Amino acid sequence: MAELNWPSDEDKYEAIGYLAAPGVIASIEATVPKGQKEQFRKEYEGKYSDEYPYEADKYGKQFRIYLNDTDGCPDFLREHLDGTYGNRINNTEFITELVKEYGFKFTKQPQDSKSIRQLVLRKIPKSLIDPFNKGYNGYNDFIQDIGDYMKKEEGLPLPNLLQYKEKTISKRTEQRASSGEETVSAYSSNQILKLGWVGEEYIAYLLRIKDATLLNAIGLSVDSQYEVEWFNQGFQNATERVVFRDLQKYGSYGEYVKDWDDQSVGKGCDIVVTPTDGDSILIEVKSSRRAYPYFSMTSVEMQEMELKSNRYVLIKLNNLERLLQDGSPDIIVIMNPYEKLFHPKHMKEATFIIGGK
Repeated sequence: MAELNWPSDEDKYEAIGYLAAPGVIASIEATVPKGQKEQFRKEYEGKYSDEYPYEADKYGKQFRIYLNDTDGCPDFLREHLDGTYGNRINNTEFITELVKEYGFKFTKQPQDSKSIRQLVLRKIPKSLIDPFNKGYNGYNDFIQDIGDYMKKEEGLPLPNLLQYKEKTISKRTEQRASSGEETVSAYSSNQILKLGWVGEEYIAYLLRIKDATLLNAIGLSVDSQYEVEWFNQGFQNATERVVFRDLQKYGSYGEYVKDWDDQSVGKGCDIVVTPTDGDSILIEVKSSRRAYPYFSMTSVEMQEMELKSNRYVLIKLNNLERLLQDGSPDIIVIMNPYEKLFHPKHMKEATFIIGGK
């Protein structure tokens, strides 16, 4: 990566806040030229795990950060992620600053977010505290903001319909998965649940207002009469409380939690649309803050998908964050997804259960 020429100090410290946030960094790696291992260990004493540094036939040090995901990545930093891997920062100079000045470590273990945050806030000018906190709190703030936005319930932007295009797992994806570099979400399980609910709420809204784009995509018209059963309707009104998550793993951080369980568990889908003159349509919604191609499904969902075949619809809802600027998210509607998607060439990985006697 070329030198990072930050547009402003605010951009830089928003990026540092983002990297310091719990769960964002998967690992920070260090590779040094052969024969320089001891020199590295003296220079970075107390700032690395035992597996580092790696040694290689290189002219200089190479430090890299792998991100668990890039959903909340500030735009400027996102532009400088490695083009091949998509979740890697290659800038050795910037990573050196993070380790030497702000308490980050070369490790595959979770960073000590609490200690990093305390150290950064002691060192930086007061004018940079807000940008740092913007990056640090980005995931939690986004979930809260998008949930609040959906409370408008009227006049929401209508979606862009994207046509389904077959996409297969590449060799690069397989290499990343086998090397342990495949990304996971930096959202907590509670945040993922809430993001999913917001996506369901948006699709339920489109069904309620009879949005022609969505209805045509699932085989209905604006003149169709139907009933909608959204299993998680009502979660918007559930009470919220602040809890502290993963105290030992990441350090203390607060998160809003709704007192509401996922009501679609065991149903095999999120929404059922029942026309007055036809069979029910089962809709499963998979939502992402930005454009993200991967999603997972439960065994019950997959069994229902196979059983209902042409009456099952998968909706991939991308770029939900556009709603916060009154923009349109994207939807990809896949009819009979079991037939289209359930083949190894479309699956990143699968978990099986087997018995014997």
